[in-house]
Amino acid sequence: MLNFERSGLSQKLTIISVLSTGSALLLVFLAFALTTVLGHADDEQKQLASLADVVGASSVQALLLADHVQAEQNLAALAVKDEITRAALFDREGRVFASFPAASAQPPSLSPQGVAALARRPLSERAGAPWHPLTRLYRPVRVGPHAIGAVMVEAGQLGMWLGILKNLGITGAATALSFLLAQMLAARFKGSIAEPIGKLVAAAQQVSSSQTYSQVQHSRSDELGTLIDSFNHMLAQIENRDTRLAQYRDQLERQVSVRTEQLEKAKNAAEAASQAKSAFLATMSHEIRTPMNGVLGMTELLMATRLSEEQRHYTSMVKRSGEHLLVIINDILDFSKIEAGKLTVEYIHFNFRELLDDIDYVFSPQAQAKGLDLHFEIANDIPIAICGDPNRLRQVIVNLMGNAIKFTDKGRIQLKVYVTGEDAQTVRMRFEVHDTGLGVAREARSRIFDSFSQADGSTTRKHGGTGLGLAISRQLVELMGGQIGVDNALTQGSVFWFTVQFDKRRVDGDESGFSQKSKGLRALIADPHPDSRAVLERLLGRWHLHCDSAATAAEALCLLHAGASSGQPYDTALLDMDLPGISGLALAAEIKADATLSGVRLLLLSTERSAADTVQRREAGVAFQLIKPARDCDLYECLVTPARSGEGTRPMAALAPAGARLARSKRPLRVLLAEDNPVNVEVALAMLNSLGLESACAGNGEEALAAVGAAHFDLLLMDCQMPVMDGMAATKEIRRREKQSGHARHLPVIAITANALQGDRENCLAAGMDDYLSKPFSRQALADTLSRWIALPRAASMHHGDLMPQAGSTTPQPSLPMRSAPQGRMAKAAAATIATEAASPATVLNRHALEAIRALSSDGEALLQRVIHAYVDDTPAHLQTLREAIASLNTGSIRKAAHSLKSSSANVGADALARLCKEMELLGRADSTEGAEKLLSNMEREFQTVRHSLSAILEKET
Repeated sequence: MLNFERSGLSQKLTIISVLSTGSALLLVFLAFALTTVLGHADDEQKQLASLADVVGASSVQALLLADHVQAEQNLAALAVKDEITRAALFDREGRVFASFPAASAQPPSLSPQGVAALARRPLSERAGAPWHPLTRLYRPVRVGPHAIGAVMVEAGQLGMWLGILKNLGITGAATALSFLLAQMLAARFKGSIAEPIGKLVAAAQQVSSSQTYSQVQHSRSDELGTLIDSFNHMLAQIENRDTRLAQYRDQLERQVSVRTEQLEKAKNAAEAASQAKSAFLATMSHEIRTPMNGVLGMTELLMATRLSEEQRHYTSMVKRSGEHLLVIINDILDFSKIEAGKLTVEYIHFNFRELLDDIDYVFSPQAQAKGLDLHFEIANDIPIAICGDPNRLRQVIVNLMGNAIKFTDKGRIQLKVYVTGEDAQTVRMRFEVHDTGLGVAREARSRIFDSFSQADGSTTRKHGGTGLGLAISRQLVELMGGQIGVDNALTQGSVFWFTVQFDKRRVDGDESGFSQKSKGLRALIADPHPDSRAVLERLLGRWHLHCDSAATAAEALCLLHAGASSGQPYDTALLDMDLPGISGLALAAEIKADATLSGVRLLLLSTERSAADTVQRREAGVAFQLIKPARDCDLYECLVTPARSGEGTRPMAALAPAGARLARSKRPLRVLLAEDNPVNVEVALAMLNSLGLESACAGNGEEALAAVGAAHFDLLLMDCQMPVMDGMAATKEIRRREKQSGHARHLPVIAITANALQGDRENCLAAGMDDYLSKPFSRQALADTLSRWIALPRAASMHHGDLMPQAGSTTPQPSLPMRSAPQGRMAKAAAATIATEAASPATVLNRHALEAIRALSSDGEALLQRVIHAYVDDTPAHLQTLREAIASLNTGSIRKAAHSLKSSSANVGADALARLCKEMELLGRADSTEGAEKLLSNMEREFQTVRHSLSAILEKET
């Protein structure tokens, strides 16, 4: 169909002409046709009426005398008109008196009343088929005012309609000729309007496409001529403006080019400076952390020896100061990553409840030391299994909690966690840290999250701090897609809050990874409701768990005892809170009180109204509480997560939970140490021995694989950088073998590395490692890490000074326990402790380092002799490796050998040799061998001096 709006001007003029002329002619033709039809019909009616009246007047005599013959003769006179098809004469009674033609069928009679009615109103009616129409007319026959009969005349209409059609045909032909003539005239004159407008359109398109400002020529003096003149004037103005704009653009481009070149230089300089700053901070952080390992490690070992009260006080001050310095170093390194845009968040599955428990475990002693009431108000419906970055979340919470404790002198600290929004895939939570401390002034809220900023500048001296913690927290929260802020508490103190959205863990029982973790586990369901039991049975069956059900507490206890006595104990029991006759909480306490059943993990299912609080759950030995209906992902996480040290133990057994577990064990716990440096091996083995663990050593990844395959180990400490096969490759192979063999047992692997480079932590986790330690670490940090994966036979030695620092002392923010993805930099030496570099240059050996080695063991002299012998025997091989690497220009081997020798030299107090090794390591990192031979000669001479001094010590000891 033609679109008028999209048609051209010429088409629009044609359409207007056709519609207007055609409409007018059609209206005239229709009016003429209607007038013609009505006129012919009226004339025909009048003619028939006249004929009927004439016949009626001539038939009065015949009707009065009842002369039928005369009446028929009168009707026969109608034969002169061809259109008359039939006629009839009726008497007073309405009977047919005479008819025409005589042989035709008589028309129907009329009633006397009908005859009388004709006197008042003659009757006319239509009859016949559509192709042969007829008109029938009834007229009265009068004698004075009385009707003595009636006349009927019937005539055909075909002739009349043929005449009408003839007239209409002639008129239609005239109308069509008029329409064609009008169109010819319109086509002749429309060009005078469309042509100049078409020229204007073409000129405008030419200006738009080719920037050609050609004038439109014309010789008109009407309105179109005025329009063309105005268009030409507009083109001249546009051309003038474009010329000026081109000049301005050229000038601006020259200025932009100059500015761009200047900005590029400034950008390159800024990037170079930023890279240099980041590299400097990373290098300095790594170099500072290396001697810090000696400071903290040896200090803790020193505190394990017999000291006077004054010596213990001084030593604890050194330890706390070192830990505080380590926190500052970590903040600076994180801030440098943020500025360089290299700080990222990871996406892994983690147990949210265990993360909160770890934080509670860390901060409870600190709050207790300051006399503060620490309370965790955790909503019962918070999820357990979520996906996100647990380390960054922990870092934010720790920063806010640490600030709350630091700036609060009395009162309470409260951590609130609750769900603010939830759908099928995600859950959004809000974290609030309430304190009763100094509070935050309204004007300080806008800058408190800025770098190097604190609410009150005077607190820098009173409370310490770099002013980076909240800036880092804000960056981390925003990286996780959340928001952070601060409000003043209603009465006293402040409320720091942040919101973060996490994904729920997807649980698919058909995936091999899920069935591998849950396959073979036995679960008991204690629920009085059959429908609830059926739902849980189907769910656990989909996860390949063997499960039994009980409707009462008595049935549940019978099944638990039967499983324990048959040698197939249940791994988990799901207890409904509303059991008949006894609560699920009381049943849990009864189970934990039974020595034969205390190893069962207990999950409590309750409604929000009947939920138990944290103290009640801990008293009863409940591992987790889930609000009904429990999320599938949370239930699965509670079932398959490895039990943590002390999980589900009742407070009466908390004094020696590890000892109780050890008593139930038939064999001592064994730890495999994979480390290639013999000096570090001696120190690490001494630490493990001091924790009451049996240990074995492997020199590289291949030996570690062979040892794991040949014997049973409860945990593996894996150095990341080793010859033959490094720790990451060995861990991947261990995980591959576990998956291939289908064993449900998962050997915990803890990474140890000295690197602090971006991506090292992610590489360790990707290789399948579970946890790691970062230099510097203490024996207590080693014990804390190991206790998350195995139950230590006895706790690491701790003195009252560690647990209860003086109120006036600065409370450091310790390193946090971590499960699957620890935070911080990983350390290469598993348990090696490198002595401080603060010894006098004139002294050959650092005696403090040697004393620290003695303190590692009750037989310190024997340990020191083994370390010295290992160092003296191992160092010549490293020096020979360096000489061969320098000869072959192998900078990678230079770096590795120098790094290893630097660590072992610092361990035995050979500080001068350690500094030379450091210089050699820097040459290897710079991919250069310039001056390496001279440096190696100095190292060899220094080693001879160190060896003589160590030999003298050995002779003196013996």
